[in-house]
Amino acid sequence: MHNILILGARSPASLTWARLLAKAGYRVHSADSLLFAPSRFSRYSVTFTCLPKPKQQPKQWLQQLLQLLKREKIDAIIPTCEEVFYLASAQTLIQQAHPCQLFTSTITLLRQLHHKGLFAQMTQNWSLTTPETVLLTDQLSFNTFKQQQFIADSQWVFKPAFSRFATKTLLCPKTIDYSELQACPQYPWVAQQFISGKEYCSYSIIRHGQIIAHSCYHPKYRIGQGAGIYFEPVDENQIHQFVEHFAAQTKYHGQVGFDFIQHSNGEIYVIECNPRATSGIHFLLQLPEAEQTNIVHAALNPDRAVALDQLNMQQMLPAMHNWGMLMNPTMSRSWFKKTFWRDFMHAHDVMWERKDMLPSLSQLFPTAEFLLRAVAFHTDPLSATTLDIEWDGTPVSFG
Repeated sequence: MHNILILGARSPASLTWARLLAKAGYRVHSADSLLFAPSRFSRYSVTFTCLPKPKQQPKQWLQQLLQLLKREKIDAIIPTCEEVFYLASAQTLIQQAHPCQLFTSTITLLRQLHHKGLFAQMTQNWSLTTPETVLLTDQLSFNTFKQQQFIADSQWVFKPAFSRFATKTLLCPKTIDYSELQACPQYPWVAQQFISGKEYCSYSIIRHGQIIAHSCYHPKYRIGQGAGIYFEPVDENQIHQFVEHFAAQTKYHGQVGFDFIQHSNGEIYVIECNPRATSGIHFLLQLPEAEQTNIVHAALNPDRAVALDQLNMQQMLPAMHNWGMLMNPTMSRSWFKKTFWRDFMHAHDVMWERKDMLPSLSQLFPTAEFLLRAVAFHTDPLSATTLDIEWDGTPVSFG
């Protein structure tokens, strides 16, 4: 195995993958439907291909992906963003046209994990469960919920069953009308009991049910109530045990992240699942290079013994998105706090590497591209980062 394709070159996670793979001796190719994706500028990426938008042009996306696989003789594909759902949907077609390893589970399992209501049902009898979660699919289910559950002193969070970055989330509204949700079977929502406490996130690389690497962290700084941009390492054994159980139960294959809340009484709840790469991958670059190489080889080679499972987070430095910490207007209030600058100076920027500076120095280009997309599609900049790759449960047609 030699040629590896990384999809989702827009994500910092793809850049970390490129660095890990190249240092382990692989030839790295990257692709995205974003023209100025950061990994395009990495010295570790030998080729970059701009693909059509999978959400808007799935047929063209698959056609050009297959051309890329054949042209570069790709041996394995590692998705990092929500294009994983389109890749999994096309799994049979890809294997027929160009057999190679896809680092992803089936679309059936991915849908169950991505759907916040179905994921809540999955974890009901597990060691860590979700808070009480109610699926809302129409006016009747909404009315029934309001009559039975939604009273003045209750606290509930409303969010689409398929969503990301907490977009459209309604946090503990005092009153709510069905018109604010417009839930339907094709676009379901969930109501989830609000749990106050400390947030944790996990990231794991899993090979057919066996954990290859696992990290845990606290998202200390966020953009609004959504995407984390500062990651404080945490050792939490209950979360590791939960992921072990998840891997064994589902035989999951690929990358997965979970969001958790620890109540003041110490009880931990799992909030939702992200069946893709998340920011915990950046801690892998703090490991000795030999351990990094072992992880990469173990993930891609079925016959390779697993040498590492849980990372020792106590030995890790915090990681952050330097650009988000300094340039995002929502962080402006924090800039005047001493603790902010102390945290900033203590953390490792996930984009920066002395031998690979261009991805960090060129961040203005993808930012500008996202802003132009936000204007063109009349949406906010955060939603614009995924509008061409996001998947909301609808079966994908490549015909």
